Amino acid sequence: MATSRKIALLFGAENINAIIGWIALLFVARKMGAEAIGEFSYAMSLVGAFTFLAFFGFRMAHVKRISEGLDLGKCIGTFLSIRLFLISIMLIAFALSYWFWTSFLGKEFYDITTPNLLILVLLYYVVFLLTGVIKATFSGLEQSARVAIPNVIGTSIKSVLFICTAFLGWGVIWLATSQLIGIVIICLISLWYFRDYPISKPDSETFNSYKAFALPVAAVSIFGVFKQYIDKIFIGIFWAATDVGLYFGVQRIALFIGTMALAIEEMLLPTVSKMHSKSKDIQSSIYDAERYVAMVCIPIVAMTVVWSSEIIVVFISREFLPAVRILQFLALAALVKVVNRPWSVALRGSDRPDLTSIINIFSSVINILLMLILVPKQIPQLGLNDLPGMGGEGAALALLISEIVLGVSLRVLCYSSLNLKPQFQFFMQLLFALIIGLIMWQIQGAVNVERWYELFLFSALGGFLYIFLLAAVGIFSRDDFNFFWNVMNPKAMTSYVGDELTRKK
Repeated sequence: MATSRKIALLFGAENINAIIGWIALLFVARKMGAEAIGEFSYAMSLVGAFTFLAFFGFRMAHVKRISEGLDLGKCIGTFLSIRLFLISIMLIAFALSYWFWTSFLGKEFYDITTPNLLILVLLYYVVFLLTGVIKATFSGLEQSARVAIPNVIGTSIKSVLFICTAFLGWGVIWLATSQLIGIVIICLISLWYFRDYPISKPDSETFNSYKAFALPVAAVSIFGVFKQYIDKIFIGIFWAATDVGLYFGVQRIALFIGTMALAIEEMLLPTVSKMHSKSKDIQSSIYDAERYVAMVCIPIVAMTVVWSSEIIVVFISREFLPAVRILQFLALAALVKVVNRPWSVALRGSDRPDLTSIINIFSSVINILLMLILVPKQIPQLGLNDLPGMGGEGAALALLISEIVLGVSLRVLCYSSLNLKPQFQFFMQLLFALIIGLIMWQIQGAVNVERWYELFLFSALGGFLYIFLLAAVGIFSRDDFNFFWNVMNPKAMTSYVGDELTRKK
């Protein structure tokens, strides 16, 4: 129950962040347009692609070693030293790449109007990566409130600045400035909660322990970062800033589903790792995580797919209607990613990061190859002149296919290595979601939804029908209802957050 409450807190906090961010995006989209959003997100993706140099799997190693009870001070000192060194490598690599592209080759970064935009984005990522040391420590100690609260405050302030930028016409440069201010605030609040934690000089034994876990997942860390940004980069290279903006705008909506994956990663991994180190059975934890996550996310995704055009009109603007199919593909990809995460955690928590690395690299390669085929109309340099040219739709479809491949591979490996079999109930949940989706699709074709409360009403109706079907066949029981009620109990949640934030460490 404690782990479930921590996951629920992170999920709730990240969804609050997503809602606040969506409100800001709504004003930016309607006042500044898709082109401005595209320029900003393209800059974020270009610089973000270099952050793979700052990861190399050491964050996962930090969370795992702390959860296993290694000396906290040495763990923090080791990870901080590693992260500072890797950030330095990242900055050097970015500077050399920028010089090579702009000075040596004499080219420009198209769709980016000012170099200052890239500088602000670079500063954002430096602060983000340093803050990551603190947040990873909180995650390893299963202190979700100390992760969630700073994020909510920083995101709220950033979103207010986004809205001011949109209304006052300050330009794209102030979107990047707002992003930087938001992460600085998150860093400062996190430092306050971190002030009493020990930081000791690293030793070779602790470093070797980190290296032993990190190196097998280093490659997947690199591919994971590229996978996060490569879609916007591809669209920006082969299409225009407006197309990047359309994709980025609807991708923010899919974040509502994807935040569950973050919550599972942050809290379930240290729990499973701790259970494995004590030779306890992890099967029930993995099965319960998948089942409950599916109960929450599947109806949300089904309603997002059915009401995609209405969601875009109500929550962004009509300018983004060409991205309807993109939203549908991204929502499905987010669902697959979320229900995959417990199986990925099962392998990594059981000291098999090598297996997750292999299949993540495989799915990432598939993702990149599919984007090369589906996104552009042509690549003359490779002699390819009759490509599908699907743009953002192609990028979203490539992501969906790669996540499905990853999901199948994870379940096969969990069965062969850990004897964890796929659950029949999960496939039943998908079947009932399809049935409810088809029913709601018929309703969607017969009614005209133009207000947010109408959209929520019909979406809630679909969700209740879904839960009713699950209850009718015994998949959703009274025990499940009590579980959700206890996890989300406001009094218990408030007590937990208060206790954690007032503890020194």
